[in-house]
This record gives sequence, C-alpha cells and structure tokens, in this order.
Amino acid sequence: MDFGLDDDQQLIVETVRKFAERDLRSWSADADRAAAPPDRLTNVAGELGFFVDAVPAANDGMLEGAFSHATRALRGFELGRGCAALAALLETNVEPALAIGRWGSEAAKKSLFASLASGGLAALAHDSRGTLELSEAGGELRISGKLGPVPALGVASHVLVIAKGAVVLLDAKNLTRNAIAPSGWRAAKWGTAQLDAIKVDKDFIVSRDAAVGDEILAWARVSLAARAAGVATAAMEYAQAYAKDRVQFGQPIGQFESLIRLRDDAETGALAAKTLALYAAWALDTKHPRAFEYASRARVLAGDVVAKATIDAVQIYGGYGFVNDYPVEKLMRDARAFEALHGDERLGRVLAQKGAL
Repeated sequence: MDFGLDDDQQLIVETVRKFAERDLRSWSADADRAAAPPDRLTNVAGELGFFVDAVPAANDGMLEGAFSHATRALRGFELGRGCAALAALLETNVEPALAIGRWGSEAAKKSLFASLASGGLAALAHDSRGTLELSEAGGELRISGKLGPVPALGVASHVLVIAKGAVVLLDAKNLTRNAIAPSGWRAAKWGTAQLDAIKVDKDFIVSRDAAVGDEILAWARVSLAARAAGVATAAMEYAQAYAKDRVQFGQPIGQFESLIRLRDDAETGALAAKTLALYAAWALDTKHPRAFEYASRARVLAGDVVAKATIDAVQIYGGYGFVNDYPVEKLMRDARAFEALHGDERLGRVLAQKGAL
C-alpha cells in the first residue's frame, strides 16, 4: 500500500485547501446565519470541478475512467476544515451520479445527468429506520412515507433513495417537499419529503440488490468520515489560535497543561479518523472484501471524534465558545449531523451480534 500522493492528488489537496481556507471559512458564518449558501459558491466551486466530477465526460461531466474515493476523501478532509454545510452541498451529487452511471438505465442517466450538467443538485436519502412502504401491484413499484431530513433535498432535482433492499431514482418534482434549517449544517439546503404512493418508473429502479445500496452507503460514509475529521481538525486549529491570544493569570491559556492535553487528545483523534477514512477509501478503490465494514467503522470513529473535539474546543474558549461570534459554537452544532446522517450502523452491528449469540 502506497501512502504517497500522486501529482494530481497533491494538486487537488493544495487547491481545495486554499479554497477552504480562503473562501469556505470566510463564507461559513454568514451562510450559517442565513441558512443558505452564498451566491458565489456555485460559480467558484464549479470552476474547481465540483458538482459534475462524478458525471461521465460523455454526459457533459468530468469523470474519465474510474472514480477515486481516496482522492475524494483527501479533498473531503480539506472541505471539512472549511465549512461542513457547504462541503455537504459540494459533495451531494457524487453518490447519485456514480450510482446512476454504474447501474442506471439510459433513461435515468439522461434525466439525472442533464440536470446535473445544467447546475442541478441531487440528494441521497437512506431509509435507515425502515419507515418507507414499498408496494408492488400490476408490475408497478410505489413508495409511501417520509424522507429526510436530508442535505440538499430542499432544492434537489433528483433523489436517490435506498430503502428495503431497493435503490430508486426519484424526480423531485413529484414529491411534496418542505425545506428546513436544522441546528447543524444550516446552509446545506436540508429538506424533508412526503411520498404518497409515488410510482417509480421501471427505468428509474436502479437495483433490487441490497448489496448495491450497501456499496452506495459505503461511498457516503467514507466521505462523511473524511469531512468529520476535517471539522475536528479545524476545531483544534481555532482553539489553538485562541489559546495563544487569551491571557489569564499572566500567561496564555494555551500554556495550561489541562488545555494542552485537551488539544493533544483531540488532534490524535482527528488524525486517527482521517487515517481510517483514507484507508477505507483505499479499500473501496481496490475492492477490498471488507471495504464496506471499514467505511462504516471510519464513519463511526469520525463521528465520535468530531463530537468530542468540538466540545473540547468550546471548553477552551470558555463562555465565548457558546457565542456565535466565534467559530467553534457552529462547529459543535455541525458535529451532530456526522453521527446522525444515514442511520446508526454501530447499533445495527450490536443488534446483529446480539442476535447471533
């Protein structure tokens, strides 16, 4: 296993790092307050290759050859250091585009890729609680129930739904949607949708194989893990800078041993989470037999790490940490989504092992 970056990966990391530090961080606070991304996001990010990087070049996208999950994890870490909400929008098209490109019908490809190439967004929704109802009659598949909350669902043109062993692509114009702004990732255009016996055309049934849904979720979980590690890292970067400037008892608080330990533990956790995310991404790229498991464990570890790191960052700021004039208050709110999105697979493993005893 080669841990070195090739020239293209190194360029991508450096470019996205500059974008995250220069633009995403400067937009983050205002976007959070407005619960909306800045108008410039689409143009600036589009110039860097986001939104259509998983769309085949033959369909007006940028993907030529195999998609690299390792490269995506590397950039995801940098995006997380910038802004979790805006990162979610920048990454939202990947799973739908890859899934339709690999398993979708020509009709599904035409519908989705035309939308993405013209600036549309697509969302991924996983029915992790099994609340959707799938029924078949006369050869028709219909879906009822509630979707979400899911990032980008408030504005998406299409939704890739994973539910009860099926993967389907829905045209969002057929859904009754409600845009929401939860406490975390407020600018990520979250939404819920009500499905009232929505008919799914046979050309938009992507797969009936549960393994397909598992693979798509593994892609999403690795991306979440990488971005969560980036948020945890950013929390400590902000905390360290504050601790150098904040003076109490005649010295910077960053010199207090208790705070040094907090930062050190958080930095260790963030590095471990980043490393496991990259390893899981490598496993996906090389089709390792345990790739899905590694993706799940990477997401669980990163969720734990980012929750603790952001809380510790708030502690280092003291009372100021709860004021939204400072960045760590937002990071602590953002951390929760990394644990909750797409369900708690850790609980699923516990129940599975309990049932096997």
